[in-house]
Order: sequence, then C-alpha cells, then structure tokens
Amino acid sequence: MIDMKVGRVMVTGASGLLGSAILRRLQGEADLLALSHSQPLPGFMAVDLASEPDRVRVQAEAWDALVHCAGHRSPDFCETHREEAFTLNAAVPGYLGQMARMRGARMIHISTDYVFPGTHPPYKEGDPCRPVNIYGESKLEGEIRVAEACPDACILRIGALYGVPSVRVPSPMLEEGLTAVLAGKPVEQDHGIKRYPLLVDDVAEVVCFLLCHPEVGGVLHAGSGKAVTRYEWALLIGKILGCDTRHVKAAVSDPARRAPRPPDAGLAAGRLRDLGGPVPCDCDKALPDVLARCSDWAASHGFSGRK
Repeated sequence: MIDMKVGRVMVTGASGLLGSAILRRLQGEADLLALSHSQPLPGFMAVDLASEPDRVRVQAEAWDALVHCAGHRSPDFCETHREEAFTLNAAVPGYLGQMARMRGARMIHISTDYVFPGTHPPYKEGDPCRPVNIYGESKLEGEIRVAEACPDACILRIGALYGVPSVRVPSPMLEEGLTAVLAGKPVEQDHGIKRYPLLVDDVAEVVCFLLCHPEVGGVLHAGSGKAVTRYEWALLIGKILGCDTRHVKAAVSDPARRAPRPPDAGLAAGRLRDLGGPVPCDCDKALPDVLARCSDWAASHGFSGRK
C-alpha cells in the first residue's frame, strides 16, 4: 500500500492512455472519481470540461485531489483549431485550479515538453519556454493559469507516451511504429525530430509519488535519457521483434503534419531524481516487455508471427 496523503482522487481524461494507467496504478490504493468526455466507460462520470454546467457538476462532487490529464494533444489539430485548443488546454486548467484552491485540494496538472523550442536540450524546469506551435502555446498558457489559480499545484511536464494498446485505449506512437515494421512494404518514418518515449506506467508512478508528497509543487520534469526519431523507434521495435526492417525508410520530414515540432525537447529529470522520485526508464529497457504484451493488438490488426 502507498502512503497516500489525500482522500478521493479525481482523474480527468481517465479513458485516455495516461488517465487509464493512473487509474490502474491507484486502484485499491485510493478512492477514485474518473472523468471522461470522448470515451466515457461504465463507472465513469461523463463530462465536457469546456461546458460551464458540467464544470458546476464537477465542483459539486466530493474530491480531495485532482490529476488533470484531459486536453487536446494533437499538435496538428491544435494548429487549425486555435480557439478549441486554448479553451481545453488553457482555460479549463485555470478553472480546475480555482476549484482545487477553493477546497484546499492537491492538484497535479499534466503538461508537455512542447513548451520548449527544442534547440538546447535537455531542458530544466526553469529554462525559458518558447513554443513553436499552437499546441505548445496553449499548454504553456494552461501552466500559467494553473500556477496563478492554485500556487501549490504541481505542473508535470512529460514527453511522448507509449504503452500496451487496446481496443478502448490506443497507444498512437507504439501503434504507428508497429504498423510500419509489420507493413511488409516500403514506408517512410520521420528521421528529423527527436522524442524521448515514456512508458505510461512509469509516468503513473510519478503521479503516485506526487500524490504521496503534496509538499512538492511548481514545475517538475519527468523525462528519460534515450532519444529516438520515429524512424529509429521503428528500427528499435523491429530489432526487438526480430523483424526485417529494410522496407522502413528514413524521411527528412512529414508533409502531412500541419504543425511544426521542436527538433529536440528532451527534459532533464534532475529535480525529480533529487526528490527521490521514480525517474522513467529509457525506452529500450521497457519496450521488450511492452511488445511481448501486444499480441492482442497484433491479432486484431491482422498481424501474426514474425517477419
């Protein structure tokens, strides 16, 4: 059992990749209130946090801590839907921060490495933020509003997430890599932008640590040490699976993407390490076990065996 310092924990975006991992980690350890809009599941509270009536419903619920995972995560969507991006990624966190402060609740707000320009990694918590796209701008504004509304909140910046995908909870980065490797025909993958993939279960452990240590506030980075482009990510997957990856080609850029990306927004996890927190492991260490548990996904997508 963990030494939980809070009572009922409310998790927004609870049906997403990170939200569902947090629920799994806290199951049996804490009283949970799961919120979801896009894919509410049995036992979940269906809410649209951009709706004032729904926020009133949330405010009326009993909760002692908040882990805010909900938001628009696609940089390409945000680039062409600025108003929607700023509503959900900036205004809503501010509203929730006000609720948390009013009831004296612990708040953990999930943010992103995309608040940085990606030119001078690894980034520490106090380094200047200069987003290169609307997604990063909206998330940075969300950080500012949370800090103003709830000064004791912890703003947790993370990078690209992966985990075992399921029918209900996709893992886009992993699924894209798997699909490229198992395609059996020429496919291009970006070889310009570096990401630092984080196992979603590792991030859930960081969230659990922060719930156990309410004295930890301000900005905190949860980053890993291994950088990969999407091309290198596919090759790593192929190597672990024992697959031929000669059909996977390196692309300089992806013309289908509307939003620019920071070239290398790696996060330094020094503060988390100094606090005694669980620093996420590098992807090459965690990926073999994850891939070993992807048989259901492979079968549902028509893949079987090794190539």
